[in-house]
Amino acid sequence: MSERRKYDPAKDSAGSYAAAVEAKRLRGDTHWPETKVREPDPETERQLRRLKRALDRKLKGAGDA
Repeated sequence: MSERRKYDPAKDSAGSYAAAVEAKRLRGDTHWPETKVREPDPETERQLRRLKRALDRKLKGAGDA
């Protein structure tokens, strides 16, 4: 009997992406969209800083016990 292999989603995803890129290359596509950079949301950044400070305070307090 053959050994049963585990499904690896990361490997499957990488293989699918490579196959798609190769198919586009063979087809002759020359346009590749530029990668977009997301600008950080100021409100989210502020909330993350508050949560980090709260976690730091909590961890510091836990060390005193």
